[in-house]
Amino acid sequence: MRYPGRPGGNLYSDAVEAFTGLLSRHGAIPSIGMVEDELGIDRGGLLDLFPDENALLGAMAQNALMRLHDQFVRVMAGVTDSDPITQFEMLADVYVEWAYLHPREASIIGSMPDNEFRQNGELMRYETAIHELMQRMLGRACDMGLLDKDEDLELLVSTAHTFAFGAITKMLVGDLGRWLPGMTEREAVRKMLHTFVRKILRKQ
Repeated sequence: MRYPGRPGGNLYSDAVEAFTGLLSRHGAIPSIGMVEDELGIDRGGLLDLFPDENALLGAMAQNALMRLHDQFVRVMAGVTDSDPITQFEMLADVYVEWAYLHPREASIIGSMPDNEFRQNGELMRYETAIHELMQRMLGRACDMGLLDKDEDLELLVSTAHTFAFGAITKMLVGDLGRWLPGMTEREAVRKMLHTFVRKILRKQ
């Protein structure tokens, strides 16, 4: 079967893009058949790549987490401020923008059952890389005396990630305005994450 895809595209990436678009428009996980219709291909044309909707869902999550990791790396490559805590705040800003631009993916990744997440090697790889980046920043903070030498960095990263996901979730449901009036949802969640970093991570 000839695939009439867009120039420069391929069936795998186009299927993930179509799946994501349908999910965003309808608010429910689309069937394989709906994705095939969206791409204009015959029924059954995706089964060699994606045996079921869960496979497409996993591919979408991988794609989203890869974008987040790449954005982290790009931002850090252009940082001139050597303060690792300031860099940590910049990561928080990237996370907020990513979740704002990709709300469905952020919600799905955050709500995936632990065993399902662990079984996806690509998701684990990107999450591990992000946590290692955060730990390196906090390790420099310890070296500079901004954090205690015996600080539990793994616990700090886990706590920061958990807090950030909770704040992001509140942003995505539009539930921060009544707590922080006069701010947009994005402004409110940035303020919360920066306050968390400065009050919890910065040594007094």
